[in-house]
Amino acid sequence: LIANTSDMPVAAREASIYTGITIAEYFRDMGYSVALMADSTSRWAEALREMSGRLQEMPGEEGYPAYLGSRLAQFYERAGQVLTLGKEGRIGSLSAIGAVSPPGGDTSEPVSQATLRIVKVFWGLDSALAYKRHFPAINWLTSYSLYLDNLSGWFMENVSEDWMKGRQEMMSLLQDEAELEETVKMVGMDALSPTDRLKMEAARSIREDFLHQVAFDDVDTYTSLEKQLMMMKLVLAFYHVSMENMKKGASMNGLIRMAVRERIGRFKYTPVDKIQDEYETILRELQTEADNLLQKEDY
Repeated sequence: LIANTSDMPVAAREASIYTGITIAEYFRDMGYSVALMADSTSRWAEALREMSGRLQEMPGEEGYPAYLGSRLAQFYERAGQVLTLGKEGRIGSLSAIGAVSPPGGDTSEPVSQATLRIVKVFWGLDSALAYKRHFPAINWLTSYSLYLDNLSGWFMENVSEDWMKGRQEMMSLLQDEAELEETVKMVGMDALSPTDRLKMEAARSIREDFLHQVAFDDVDTYTSLEKQLMMMKLVLAFYHVSMENMKKGASMNGLIRMAVRERIGRFKYTPVDKIQDEYETILRELQTEADNLLQKEDY
């Protein structure tokens, strides 16, 4: 832990980020996989701006030095996987995670823009999600990863061939939900078609049953890729089964109120040694309950 608060000398604040990543490189060279969290690079940039002002250098946008982008790039480019020197041939890695805290959440300011030009992964924290007690409060619509194409083959080979297809479908449902929310705010949920209402319910299930995570829970604090795949399949199975039965005449309200949805929501708290049995049980219950609902409608 390298700590330099905002009231410490600017030279110390400016040097702290380099001190931290140098120590991280030391452990990386020992063959470890290291994660470095820099909180926040905005405060470091402010120290850089103050030092530049004292040196009477030509200021750039909003008073930051013109070399702000290159300094940020020098920091982030020290991350990566390396084959260390030595007879053992150790492989070490360093992941740099930089927190940017722009004033008023305005990501158009220089530090945010310079960072976004360099990094390939962006997690956009959303205060609205935090107020709703949705954690981690990462906005799924503004966040992105440019490593998706590079990793798709690995996920299909090591996890499941359905992984990328399921991810794409879930993102599509979340985007549809964001568009439909505007309609709901103006005319209410009742104005939506049954298909759109089902999309809203499926997206809510994705948010609450898949994306939401309880860090203080012994089971939910860590989720393997195998379990994530099962969670994804359960949420999408509810959507597909409900859509299929709704087209056959099943009640929309009945599908939404199926008791099995509670078990889908609780699946993330299932211990690893029981997930396979619980997964298969939920799938059977989902199909049975949906079929029973359809039979009631026929009568």
